Amino acid sequence: MIYLEEKYHVIEGRYIDSVLLMQISREIEKMQGVSKASCMVATAENISFLEMAGFHPPSGVSGNSIIIAVEAESGQKCEEAINGAIRLIDTGMVQHKTSYTLDDLPDLITPDDFPVVFISTPGEYVYDVANKSLDSGANVHIFSSNVPIDQELRLKTKGASKGLFVMGPDCGTSIINGKGLGFANALEVKGDIGIIGSSGTGIQELSVLMDRNGLGISYAIGVGSNDLKESINGIMSKQALNFLKERCSAIALVCKKPDPSVEKTLLESMGDIPSVFISLGRDKQYSTGNTYVTGNIDDAVSHLMSKIGKGHKVQQEAFPKVKEPGKERKLLRGFFVGGSLCYQAQAILHGMGVHVYSNAPADNQYKVKKDFDNLDVCIDTGSEEYVAGKPHPMIDPVSRNSFLVKESGRTDVRVILFDVILGYGSAEDPIAGLDQMKSGPVLVASICGTEKDSQGYQSIRRRLEDRGVVVFRSAARAAEYAGTMMR
Repeated sequence: MIYLEEKYHVIEGRYIDSVLLMQISREIEKMQGVSKASCMVATAENISFLEMAGFHPPSGVSGNSIIIAVEAESGQKCEEAINGAIRLIDTGMVQHKTSYTLDDLPDLITPDDFPVVFISTPGEYVYDVANKSLDSGANVHIFSSNVPIDQELRLKTKGASKGLFVMGPDCGTSIINGKGLGFANALEVKGDIGIIGSSGTGIQELSVLMDRNGLGISYAIGVGSNDLKESINGIMSKQALNFLKERCSAIALVCKKPDPSVEKTLLESMGDIPSVFISLGRDKQYSTGNTYVTGNIDDAVSHLMSKIGKGHKVQQEAFPKVKEPGKERKLLRGFFVGGSLCYQAQAILHGMGVHVYSNAPADNQYKVKKDFDNLDVCIDTGSEEYVAGKPHPMIDPVSRNSFLVKESGRTDVRVILFDVILGYGSAEDPIAGLDQMKSGPVLVASICGTEKDSQGYQSIRRRLEDRGVVVFRSAARAAEYAGTMMR
């Protein structure tokens, strides 16, 4: 039996960007003899994440500190990993150091600027930073989650009164004048279409499909997952709509489960500009004025193509013929890094008679229970229960990809469905760890990305196809194909 040792190191009075800390955690976990490791800001929430991951961190650590936790085969290996983490933290601080502070903002902003402060601190520290940024005349992009809803409401009310955007909290993606923030893709087509989105991967999938079909995006305003709920009342979505109507030739709004009254107000505010309103999971399509309402991203892009894309329609990939799995294989297993794409897949599959369960269900009667081993499922592996103490699977794909490898080895699984997200912020190798994936089930994937993304669309596609994966350019089409394989 191997007995593992734990060691902890606390760095007092320092704050490091959480994304950088996630990357450092991943690096030291690769060291020989280390079984698991984590570097975190020592908030109460993060300490509980460490405990959930099996660590036993010391008590009384200040929330303004960094805690390094290591489990390894010996005390010496623990010390080596901790020292390695400290070196990476110091190197990262030098690389990310800036000579400006928030106090300098008012002097740096000129009248023609669109200044944005990007915030990725733990949720409990967001309010003061965002509030000071708004007072300085800057828009804010809040990448952080777990910001209290009352604080979000106060920030958005203040931002609206100043004509400034509060993008987020929980805002994964925005595009400002063609430049991506957060998780965004390297788009190739220039244009003046605007996007409003309360879902990050929804914005990415929409912008990539539009780009692929010759529709250029100038702005994508991410408003955060709460904005279209009754408690926030669409404050930033309304502001974004007014902003984009003055600058864009068409507008697309993508969201999940909008409050009916907020949806009604936004639809009434669209006016005469060509537009689409995508409420992911909606099973009906209709038009109101010059706005097309749908629940499917592909359908929305096709509509915009018919309106402003010289009448062309999106060319859908044909369904290839594959060897039918044996009758003993009955289950569909979907594991997604994109929460919005997981949500859309559920709706498509339900519409095809494949009733999948989920930890983020489109229909609450299909809320997954603790044991879902023998169910058809679509699982969002980026939700809190899967990322506690770990990087998001878009940053570190191994955690999600290990599910795919494991499920492919089962003899009762008929179809495995998954997404691959490329672009800024995503892992350089998003399909790392898939070499051992078995070919017993039908393997189906979609890729959200462009050839200009650093990962390279065609390279990733070839590698997946070499592993026997049926690859589609859109998540909706992949879900449709998975559904046909279940009939």
